[in-house]
Amino acid sequence: MKTILIICIFALSVGALYNSNAATLNREMTLADSIKVDPVCKMKVKPSTSHKSTYQKQEYWFCAKGCKMKFDKNPVQYLKK
Repeated sequence: MKTILIICIFALSVGALYNSNAATLNREMTLADSIKVDPVCKMKVKPSTSHKSTYQKQEYWFCAKGCKMKFDKNPVQYLKK
């Protein structure tokens, strides 16, 4: 009887651990998708910002109007890898 009880407790704890890790991973992936990087100054930016530009069908987000203006003048300079 003790063996069955130990096995049940172990199975429940492994299941709880798996569910906890899956929820954490899902939350981290959602957060990563919601944060963008300003190509000019490399700051993290929320996609809800009003400072956006589109270049070659790709949308870019900016921390401020100044970074957006710099990018708009010469996007290729800020997209070099």
